[in-house]
Amino acid sequence: MNIHVKDFNELISRELNYPGCDSFHGTQLVLKARDADVSGGKIRVGELDKLKDYPDIKSVTVFGLTQETFEYFVKTYGAQFRYINFFKNKSVEDWSLLGTLPELEYVYWFHNQKITKLWDMSKNLSLKAVELDDFTKLHDISGIEKAPSLEWFGIGNTMWRTLELDSLKPLADTAVKRINFWGKCIRDMDISFLPDMKQLEVFDFPFNHFTTEQVAWIVAKCPKLEGYSLRPYVEYKMYNEQTRQQDIPAAIIVGKRKPTIPFEGNEKKIEKYISKFNELVEEYRKG
Repeated sequence: MNIHVKDFNELISRELNYPGCDSFHGTQLVLKARDADVSGGKIRVGELDKLKDYPDIKSVTVFGLTQETFEYFVKTYGAQFRYINFFKNKSVEDWSLLGTLPELEYVYWFHNQKITKLWDMSKNLSLKAVELDDFTKLHDISGIEKAPSLEWFGIGNTMWRTLELDSLKPLADTAVKRINFWGKCIRDMDISFLPDMKQLEVFDFPFNHFTTEQVAWIVAKCPKLEGYSLRPYVEYKMYNEQTRQQDIPAAIIVGKRKPTIPFEGNEKKIEKYISKFNELVEEYRKG
């Protein structure tokens, strides 16, 4: 699987041969309650049974599952799908039945308020990618190492960064090629295991999560690793009061509590940050 894609949407589009898919709603079938609202609503068994008319479909987006209808969906239709997008199924609290689907390859789950731990992935022999967004009670990803074929793991928030994850260290014993973290914080801030993950190709995280020294250490110790924030600064467009557009070229200096600086008139200041970053990288390479 080629993981060098921009995001999970693009991964699904490419892997499932949907060249025009630029969102999860571009997948072949979307199931939601007739009276669904912005919360996702509550889908009924009869509405799920529309799947009987689509026995050859391999991907589905499903809204508004309760615990009862989640279990019905997985037991009755789960084995049919390679990719499942669970969208606004916030009241499901036990997702262990996902572990009974050996052919399942991709899981995306947006918004849940009850799940506190991962399901047992040891029997998900085909599972390549898992992306979890806006989980309010999931802080521990222990057990992720049981997934035998996992290549892509992402967890965080799509809107407000509130997720506090205990640690990424459980991923140290996996063969994942890509890690995405877009939450509020990783509580233990442990990155010591990254150089030992020889198969890891991409590590994405918020530009202000780790200190500049930690980011430089990652760059020094993992020279082949790619990532949005693995650099001295990230280009950005600041808001312009005159034009009322985000059109002022700027540099977001990577690192906790680092500034955002307009390029114009601040070239020397930005260059100092770049030089300091590169010096740190060289220092850590020698150490």
